[in-house]
This record gives sequence, structure tokens and C-alpha cells, in this order.
Amino acid sequence: MTASEVREITIGTWAIELDNGENLGALNVGDAVDLYTGTDFDGLWVAKEFSEQGTVITLQVGKVVENCADDEAISCPYSGTRHAHPADVDGRVLRRPEIAAPPS
Repeated sequence: MTASEVREITIGTWAIELDNGENLGALNVGDAVDLYTGTDFDGLWVAKEFSEQGTVITLQVGKVVENCADDEAISCPYSGTRHAHPADVDGRVLRRPEIAAPPS
């Protein structure tokens, strides 16, 4: 597998410092971040989930979209504005991850 085929990475939230001085733990599920790490994993990533302790984050390759409402399977509240969605290894846009609603 080459780096271009990698769609998801899981790393410690402390491993990368953001330009505002925070680390990846400052992200919310669904947030996008451009990583410039000097590795094969540079580029746009979308936060998928955190470990139970919040010390590990899983990121998915991201793609910028504007009109996700054109596809009901991936539509989200941000349709009509430029925002990021995860993408599969073939570049197809996927639904944005969301924080699970608490049980009622």
C-alpha cells in the first residue's frame, strides 16, 4: 500500500502541534485540518473520532466540497459553503463524521 492509498491514520493528539499552539486534541469530530508534517501524510484530514481518554485521534483523508446536498447520502448542514468531507481512496466524498448523540 502506498501513502496515497492511506485513507485513515490514528495518532496521539499530542503528536502534532497546530499553528495556534494547540494540538490535535483541540479539534472536534468533523473538523478539518491541513497537516504539513513533512511526511507522506501531508494534506487535508477530517477528525473521525477520539479514543475514550481523548489522547488518540483517528483522521480520515479529506476533500473540499461545496454542494454536498446534491447527494442525500452525504448531505450535511454546511452544504452551500466550502467545507471538508472525508473521501475514500478513489476520491469519492463520504458523509462527515458526527459526534454520537447521547442516549435518551
